[in-house]
Amino acid sequence: MEVLRFDRPAEFLDASKAFRSKDPVRTGLITSIATSVANGSRTYDGYFWWAAVEGDEVQGLAIRTVPYGYLFSPMPNSAIEALYSFISVEDSLANEFAGPKSVIDFLEKVSDKQVTEEESELIYENRNLIPATPIGAVRTAVGADFDLIYKWMQEFIEETALRNFNLENMVRTALDSGRYTLLEVDGLIVSLGGNSDIQEFDGFSIGRVGPIYTPLEHRKKGYASALTTAISEKLLTTGVIPTLYTQAANPTSNKIYQKIGYTLVDENRRIVLS
Repeated sequence: MEVLRFDRPAEFLDASKAFRSKDPVRTGLITSIATSVANGSRTYDGYFWWAAVEGDEVQGLAIRTVPYGYLFSPMPNSAIEALYSFISVEDSLANEFAGPKSVIDFLEKVSDKQVTEEESELIYENRNLIPATPIGAVRTAVGADFDLIYKWMQEFIEETALRNFNLENMVRTALDSGRYTLLEVDGLIVSLGGNSDIQEFDGFSIGRVGPIYTPLEHRKKGYASALTTAISEKLLTTGVIPTLYTQAANPTSNKIYQKIGYTLVDENRRIVLS
């Protein structure tokens, strides 16, 4: 098993395209992150782009955008061992790893270290939308909505304990790209939704839905379901398969998504090692 480190995300994306095309949903976050860095819409403090290769075929991928930890793709155990061995030497400060649960479970064993922190996410896709009841009016956010979106994104991150890096730039980039959607009821904005950039492969495309945020005072009125339906429908009508990530420990979100036709693809696990 050979391990390659790429200097540029564009080279990494080109070398891994065939591998990612075979499992676009479970490699979707890797694709989205690498693409955003390659096109200049996101910047970080440092980068690691890795691929485990056997013969002429990629067996697994691992990336890190500093200050975040590593994100692993699906891969066989031999590729996990090879990648972790190289990372332990070339990026010895890294102690956080995320990816498919089966991959991270094996990586934990290989590391022979103690897990000091962990969490799980569920990955869904939707190929057969079951629309929720429409509510209010849905529109694409514009520049004048920045202050509200930025405030709500701060609240969303605080509530979900998600980490962020350069939130203001992230919000402005998504807003300029038309990737935020708002739900209005009686002229009042009650819910915020978004979607990732579209990832194009040979013959199909996928797009990640999220975040979905409804302020506390507007919850339990069906707004999140209506907005998620609208964004998913927009993607599906343009030939894009919607996907999304949700915290495994959030039964409310999982119930909402399953009710409108999202089906479970896999579980992701994130660990921090001693």
